[in-house]
Amino acid sequence: MIIQRFEFANSSMLANCEYDDATQELDVMFLNGKHYIYVDVPKSTYEDLINAKSAGHYFNSIKRDLKIK
Repeated sequence: MIIQRFEFANSSMLANCEYDDATQELDVMFLNGKHYIYVDVPKSTYEDLINAKSAGHYFNSIKRDLKIK
C-alpha cells in the first residue's frame, strides 16, 4: 500500500489530502476541520489536484463527480 500525503500551503479551502494507490481513495481535509474520503478516484485526479494553480477551484470543479465513502 502506498499512501501519498500532500499539504496545501496556499489554499484558503484545503488543508491536506492523502491518496491511497491501492484503494484509489482520496482523503481530503478542509481548513474548517471537516474531512471526506472519496472512492474510485483515479491517480490522475489526485495529481491534477495537487498540481492545480488553485486547488480549491479545481476541487470545486470535480466534487460533483466524486463519490463519498
